[in-house]
Amino acid sequence: MAEQSKHRVLLVGDAAARPDGLERFLVRGGFEVTETPYPPLGPDRPPQPADLLILCTAAKEVALTDVVRDLATGARFAGAPLVVLLADGGADAVADALQAGALDAMQSPVHFGELRARIDADLRRRAELIDAQDALRTRELLFDIFQEVSAALRADEIFQTLVRRVGHAFGLTHCSFVLTAPGEDKGRVVAVYENPAIRDLRVELERYPEIREAIRTERPVLIPDVREHPLFESIRRRWEQQHIAVNVQSAVALPVFVQGRAAGVFFLRTVRGDPELRPQDVAFANTIAQAAARVLENEERRAAIYRRQISAGVTDVLTGCASLDALDRRLRDEFERARRYSLRFTLVVIDVDRLRDINERLGQQAGDRVLAEIGAMMQREIRAPDFVARYGGDEFALVLPETDVKGGRQFVERVRQVLTRHTFPDLPHGQAPSLTAGVVAFPHAEVLRPEDLFTQVEAALERGKKSAPDRIGVAGEK
Repeated sequence: MAEQSKHRVLLVGDAAARPDGLERFLVRGGFEVTETPYPPLGPDRPPQPADLLILCTAAKEVALTDVVRDLATGARFAGAPLVVLLADGGADAVADALQAGALDAMQSPVHFGELRARIDADLRRRAELIDAQDALRTRELLFDIFQEVSAALRADEIFQTLVRRVGHAFGLTHCSFVLTAPGEDKGRVVAVYENPAIRDLRVELERYPEIREAIRTERPVLIPDVREHPLFESIRRRWEQQHIAVNVQSAVALPVFVQGRAAGVFFLRTVRGDPELRPQDVAFANTIAQAAARVLENEERRAAIYRRQISAGVTDVLTGCASLDALDRRLRDEFERARRYSLRFTLVVIDVDRLRDINERLGQQAGDRVLAEIGAMMQREIRAPDFVARYGGDEFALVLPETDVKGGRQFVERVRQVLTRHTFPDLPHGQAPSLTAGVVAFPHAEVLRPEDLFTQVEAALERGKKSAPDRIGVAGEK
């Protein structure tokens, strides 16, 4: 995002051994030149590392190979290429310098035109090597990220993984994913790197001109310095009027498209002191933004399937979960698949405790609203391959592929935790319904047909109600 800076050249060694006019030639050629004796003085690592080292020396006066090896391989100069200019020593000294690790070596008299050509070639090779290393690291990081994403099948977990990995990789102060659309005044923040607890936060887009501009133009917006960019003129005035100290340095807003329309923004901000975002960093973030677009498209397809299920009568209208008939078909399919390919799965039945009390105290409509919210919660918590259906008046059944008894227990506990944090409009604060569950895992010695799963899980549910300490009964456990 910053302007291309001059290449930094560090002249090392005795100034008396340099070709006359070398420093002036380099400065006129557009290089930023500094110098240091050998051994170098100052800190172990200079604040601005050199792009190229030029050692000027008389081969007879120093232990040439030791000096070259130190400069070429030492951590102090971070692998900057080394060019050796020899005042004497001839071809043998040139060979010694190259064998010791110098990228290039020339003997006096030095022709500046040839030196410039060699320097340009050396810097070009270094840039190509750095680009190749960056590309390799990027591919490895992308592979690592998508491996993690593939294990987090819920949309909110995927978004959180993406922003966390990008924020960490670039050392960002802020990285988030915001859902919005053209013409909207507000956005919904669904994942934040620096505060993972934020999963559904409404924000006023007038505070984020880069997001509005990215959605309006449907193009990436890159702001190197918010203190100078005209897009931030009005918001800067507001900061001044309200005496708000803002440390933001740069901002990036990358639009995310779903079926050809802008549906959100992958949003990055840096503050003063953060590493600068390079063009390749922005390109990498844009790759992640497109991955987020695939997640949104999958969610839209899932919503479309749900709407078709509603119209086909395979979805319970009140809760939005599958119907009992759909559960029967899905369980039979899962049973046959697991039996044929030696796979495992778990059937969980969850009972909403004391729903009848809610109906009697607050009315049937209030009870229905509570049940509908719990059904929606179940759908948010399941993974993509999982299946949830309304099993009875106040019961839900879940088919969890590739899950054992422990995984079934963990799912019930996770739903309980979400339930305790949820605010039900019809219930007093802190009085969310409790849950009882039955769990049966396949394969199971007493499950020979799909119907046996229902027998086992219902018995496990009764055991959970009567005797299980955590109110989770497991088929086969006493």
